[in-house]
Amino acid sequence: MANPNEAVREAIAMQAEAVEDVEAAEVEQKRGASSVSIDLLIDAVRKERAGLDKLEEGIEVLRTSLDERRHALDRQDEILGQLVNQL
Repeated sequence: MANPNEAVREAIAMQAEAVEDVEAAEVEQKRGASSVSIDLLIDAVRKERAGLDKLEEGIEVLRTSLDERRHALDRQDEILGQLVNQL
């Protein structure tokens, strides 16, 4: 994934879906449908984990981008130093 913003948006969407599943599980539990409640909670946990994976993916893209930018700035600084010495 090349866009950390997309990963964050997907993670937020998964979080919202997980919250909906938890709320639905609470309703089903009150109605006495514990098996449905369990399935919804399992689904919520899976969505939460997938959301965390997406966030981690976005963080990794940002980390790589920062490292590349830092390397480019170091190279620019090196070139500037050489130019100053030549002048």
